[in-house]
Amino acid sequence: MFEQYFGNYIVEKNLISQAQLDSVMANQHALTTKLGLIAVSEKLLTAKQAEELNELQKQMDKRFGDIAVEKGYLLKEEVNYLLNLQGSPYVKFVQALTDSGFMTIGEVEEALENFKKDNGFSDTDLEAIKSGDIDRIIPIFVDLDIPFGSECVSLAIRNIVRFISNKIMLKKSYKARTYSFGNLACQQLIGDNDIFLGFAGQDKELLTIAGPYAREAFTEMDDDAFDAVCEFINCSNGLYASKLSHENINLDMTPPVYYSGKTIVAKDDMLIVPVVINGKQTDLLVAANQKVQIN
Repeated sequence: MFEQYFGNYIVEKNLISQAQLDSVMANQHALTTKLGLIAVSEKLLTAKQAEELNELQKQMDKRFGDIAVEKGYLLKEEVNYLLNLQGSPYVKFVQALTDSGFMTIGEVEEALENFKKDNGFSDTDLEAIKSGDIDRIIPIFVDLDIPFGSECVSLAIRNIVRFISNKIMLKKSYKARTYSFGNLACQQLIGDNDIFLGFAGQDKELLTIAGPYAREAFTEMDDDAFDAVCEFINCSNGLYASKLSHENINLDMTPPVYYSGKTIVAKDDMLIVPVVINGKQTDLLVAANQKVQIN
């Protein structure tokens, strides 16, 4: 994720071209290996165990390494060893950038300092972005001061990283009582608390969710593409509802639905989180314990 934020910044500042950034990111991505594959290559897991853990991650709001420890497949020390082998996203990006000859390490450090100042990031914020840890990045951009809804938002973003793409960029969240959209897929959870969650775009942006989740090459927002986005929402909300049930908070999930060319009207403020996936912005919308209408 670091390359999304810093890479876009240095292109905007004309320090490198978009074509150069694309080349750097391609080289960096070639170095990126999933933890399960590293574990198998290091003979710490069998291929069957890695596949099992990948499937379990679709059902549990936990990291691959944490699940592996709980299952008794890996020790915490072994997970840390694998994470070190996997490498820092910041280091990988800077290495690819400097190896290409597009910027020197000194130029990178100067640009990084300006990046921090221009965006009003603290040292802690910058370290979080450099880490690529989505749990540390979310609070920088998302207002999480919404009871029950904040956890739902965070889980939805983590699931984008897990099941759609780990190369995303969050923008500053904002609040609004009305929101007009081109396409929307959404679901309501009702019970001890009510939650509305949806993903919206003005044109074909939801294809960035539909394609990766269904593993199909959609070209239009047809019924199949909408169904794929709805399935993703249902999966994410299912994990959220399951977690709350263990806390004796009961929620029922209504069937996910989709709309085109309408406006959402909420009684109070909705939280809107812009999420850039593969260069396309999709908005995550959440409203907690309030009436929401789609007109």
